[in-house]
Amino acid sequence: MTTNDVTQAVTPGASSTGLAPNAAAALSYLAWWVSGLLFFLIERDSRFVKFHAAQAMVALGALWALGLAMWAFAFAALFVSAAAFTVLLYVAYAVWLLGILIWAICLVRAWKGDEFELPIFGPIARRLSRS
Repeated sequence: MTTNDVTQAVTPGASSTGLAPNAAAALSYLAWWVSGLLFFLIERDSRFVKFHAAQAMVALGALWALGLAMWAFAFAALFVSAAAFTVLLYVAYAVWLLGILIWAICLVRAWKGDEFELPIFGPIARRLSRS
């Protein structure tokens, strides 16, 4: 393996967006799953950017859907029990805070050029980014 091969293995490939790969990867997290979907659809060259875009779609999209479901269940529970409403509302807040934490970590790690893989969602994103 030559020095050039090592550099190419560590350095993400050029992005077809015209942005630096780390900037495009970080921007794919900026608007949660929406920006991930956008970068996933427009990126053609960089597997690094495509991976982060897929991870943003999968992880942040799942957390967004779970949070939305918890809010809906909380308001539906309001007709049944005030206690159930309160519990589900706290669960929705916890999901929202978890999403913000994961979003911030992924955004910073992508900006630094790390191919940070989330435990559950990373392998799914890896498969999506290779397709």
